[in-house]
Amino acid sequence: MKILFVLPRMVGGGVERVTLNLATALRQRGVECRLALRRAEGEMLAEAQQVFASVDILTDVSLWQFIPRLTALIDTAQPTHIVTAFTDIGLLTWIARRRGKAKVPIIHGIHNTHAFANRRPGMIGLLRYLLNRQLDRLLYPRVDAIVCVSKGIEAEVKACCPSAASYTRTIYNPVATKVQIAHCLQNPRQRERHAGPWRIVGLGRLTEEKGFDVLIKAAGLLPASPPWQIDIYGDGPLRAVLQQSIQRHGLQDRITLHGYTIDPASALDHADVFVLPSRHEGFGLVLVEAMLHGAQVIATDCPQGPREILDGGRLGQLVPVGDAAALTTAIQRILTGKLWIKSLTLQAHAARFSTEFSVTQWLEVIRLR
Repeated sequence: MKILFVLPRMVGGGVERVTLNLATALRQRGVECRLALRRAEGEMLAEAQQVFASVDILTDVSLWQFIPRLTALIDTAQPTHIVTAFTDIGLLTWIARRRGKAKVPIIHGIHNTHAFANRRPGMIGLLRYLLNRQLDRLLYPRVDAIVCVSKGIEAEVKACCPSAASYTRTIYNPVATKVQIAHCLQNPRQRERHAGPWRIVGLGRLTEEKGFDVLIKAAGLLPASPPWQIDIYGDGPLRAVLQQSIQRHGLQDRITLHGYTIDPASALDHADVFVLPSRHEGFGLVLVEAMLHGAQVIATDCPQGPREILDGGRLGQLVPVGDAAALTTAIQRILTGKLWIKSLTLQAHAARFSTEFSVTQWLEVIRLR
């Protein structure tokens, strides 16, 4: 079995991390994995070159080169299956397959919500959102299988394209191996009585949808006592804007933007509280990772993912999207001891999202096509 993954680039996002986790697990089961990228970009490119048998950069110049080069790659590499993500890449891959000789099954992964929240600001953002929904309706009936990362997204897909319902299913993202999970379960946290500053952690791309601007505003409303600090890990186009916001709120000594980290587990291992302030999510991979490390978790009740992961709020606090005051209150509830969920409860729930279970489900889909 040979699988060709097709992505636009390898930025430090959830889709890319999931792809690396999945490819690593598949290779351990004897599956040959190859990666095709539109551009040689992203913080995870070097890691991808270690994980995949080969990484092909299709074009750094013109989009029009992408289709013929991908067609040639498919005909030459002769994969048994193709796995795509992102609607535009899925459509371009479908066109490339049609142009070639090999009629390889395409399995399209959907990692983000179709909700209206998933749009960029302004008229251009609205028009792009509407265009993407039309492209979704064009793509979904043409692929051979659709894999969604949450039940909420699966429901959106079936509503968008009822004809795709029979070959659409949910497979939760592979978060950690059973060995990694066992290690975490052997080290439960007992942090109800805390000495020293509380460490609040955020992790993700520094983009509009991740909502770190709201976390900074919430921090500006937090009392100085009990003492706390916020560490944000990730990089992206809004880094300078967020740094300016930190300075404007006078929080330079309280909030640090650490940039992209190759070791998110280490950052989460030292977190007392993990905050996911996103405006929208598909799944919320880092939310599960934080729970696995025993951190108290707070997330926005955004579409989709967090409510599903947190069992409707039983395993962590859900706050309204964009509500800095509500986020401040949620953080204070933990810092003042008014709310504490046992780390073993969080870790046991997170253990359901093992890499081994996810890859077994993926192989079931692959073997059916």
